[in-house]
Amino acid sequence: MWEPIGDIGQAADFWSPRPSGFWRVVLKPLRKFYLKAFYGIGDVSIEGLENLSVISAEDGVLLTPNHSHDSDPHVMMDVAARLDRQFYFMAAWQIFKGHKGIDGFVLQRMGAFSVDREGCDRRAIRKAIELVATGKWVVIFPEGEIYHTNDRLTPLREGVAFMACSAARDVAKEAGTHKVWIVPTAIRYRYLEDVTPALEEAMDGLEDRIKLRNGKDKTLAERILRFGEAMLTIKEKEQFNQCFEAMGDLSSRLKNLVQCLLERLENKWLGKTMAQCSVSERVKGLRQKLLESWADEAANDEHRKTVRAAIDDVQLVIQLYSYPGDYVAENPTLERMAETIEKFEEDVDGEMARPKGKRAARVILGRPIDVAAASKDLRPRAATTQLTQRLETEIKELMMRPPK
Repeated sequence: MWEPIGDIGQAADFWSPRPSGFWRVVLKPLRKFYLKAFYGIGDVSIEGLENLSVISAEDGVLLTPNHSHDSDPHVMMDVAARLDRQFYFMAAWQIFKGHKGIDGFVLQRMGAFSVDREGCDRRAIRKAIELVATGKWVVIFPEGEIYHTNDRLTPLREGVAFMACSAARDVAKEAGTHKVWIVPTAIRYRYLEDVTPALEEAMDGLEDRIKLRNGKDKTLAERILRFGEAMLTIKEKEQFNQCFEAMGDLSSRLKNLVQCLLERLENKWLGKTMAQCSVSERVKGLRQKLLESWADEAANDEHRKTVRAAIDDVQLVIQLYSYPGDYVAENPTLERMAETIEKFEEDVDGEMARPKGKRAARVILGRPIDVAAASKDLRPRAATTQLTQRLETEIKELMMRPPK
């Protein structure tokens, strides 16, 4: 589910990793329970283990999986257990606050540390760099958000490459002989049973909740498309008092609404538009400005109400951006339809939707990238950009690789 902007006005805490072999053993049944009972994953297979042979015991590693589901960290924890190696994880700080801090206690013992996604969290970045530079293995999801598109990779943020290059420079400054590696990684899910009846039942509920005529006379893919168009029309009229059907198909209308919302928000809060930047960069800039405005001690209640509405609109941008529009129409597989319906449920109900049946997870480990060699003779900015582009290409290739 999309992480909320969070507890507005509350400073982000920092939770350091505190891995414990004892707690890892004690918590193993809980981890297994979540993986199987909560996320429906009965099998995790690993491919490409032979690629890790170039990594020495002292080397630092960044594993960089695509991020399509809440179960991804649990899958990578299972990989860590199979490799008998401690993995460290970067996770949104709000998650650590759950159940009066109990979630944070457990996550820390599993090797997780927090990051404030709304700003430049130097504590989290420095911790990741320090861990990798000292020979630890860190899992970071370079897409930054959960997109529920297991067949597609959204543009990567440059943070992972920046941290990897920084760690490699730290090793060089200390005259270390060990290396820093990035391991491109893909996670692929497939259902082990036909969940069509469960998906149709879920669509019945969704249509009923927005008072849309039941679409049982249509195929499931058609119902999904119709529901998406209905929800989009509601948002278009809610935001701009008109429907943008003339803009074309669902994909074009989604992109149009995202752009219109961003331009309106940027003009109001930044005084200029940032059309040359990616959607994720524009969202980050707006979030930072809005949170600063909210934290202004001179702000009155009316101002904070306006800021809250703008933050909600930024959240809407993220939700819209997560729908490619043509994802189901292009190839209406069981998995794509299930992902889209789960995303509908999360956006309509405001809580995480569980998978509709038993699944298998397949983790594909690519060939490790020697960060020092890949960034040699390049300026830091150029090295970060080039490494991000290479990583994006290699993860996409892994995602398209057929099962063995």
